Amino acid sequence: MENPLKYTWQLYTGKFEKMFILMITTTFPLLLLHSFVTNYIYAITPSYLVNYSYADIYYGFLTVLFFLYAQIPYIRYVYNEYVGKEDSLKDALYQFLANGFTVFIFACLLSFFSTIGFMLFLIPGLILLSLFFPVTYLSMFDEKSTWKSLKEGMRIGKKHLFKTMVLILFTGLLEAVIGVMLSAQIFNITSSYSAQIISQIALNIIVFPFVIVYLTSLIIKWREAEDVLEVDSKDMSEI
Repeated sequence: MENPLKYTWQLYTGKFEKMFILMITTTFPLLLLHSFVTNYIYAITPSYLVNYSYADIYYGFLTVLFFLYAQIPYIRYVYNEYVGKEDSLKDALYQFLANGFTVFIFACLLSFFSTIGFMLFLIPGLILLSLFFPVTYLSMFDEKSTWKSLKEGMRIGKKHLFKTMVLILFTGLLEAVIGVMLSAQIFNITSSYSAQIISQIALNIIVFPFVIVYLTSLIIKWREAEDVLEVDSKDMSEI
């Protein structure tokens, strides 16, 4: 893949109707569940800590968990389109339903340890998340469990650690800024909490798939570069 950003834009805009199906069938229900669970946790969880409450910790854990899990159908769909697989949308939905469990377990563990890292001082959690980030992608590319993709995923994650950290941090901050600006505009129109929630969900539905398509395209490119380097190394050893 030569230009991941160009490929992302072409796929996102050129086949938006298929993206929209993934948004409605997978992302939207997960966003609703995330909103309900986190608001319930904030309502029932007391605040004892100085800098943050226990609810903030639960919120961080669930946000990372949902972020990792919700990627699955988009990762598979982008990969299917890239390799020219037939019924790419149907296969993406199938992989989400049939093989999503191992990713979910992996996401739970990564979310737990990343949240601990975020509590310490943000950077440790970001490093840990970035290091293991490609594992899910390789798992969906190869239709293997995350545990079988762990070694290769960590190798790619280690090599592109800084790039991955910057991308995760930048996209997270960008979405947060847009969300705050959108909330401010909505608040000028109405003080309804439901309107705020709906606007945030609508924003996430639009932005999240684009980010994941771009990240998937990048990791495809990084993996292809790794494969080329391995082939070149074998050729040199034979010489």
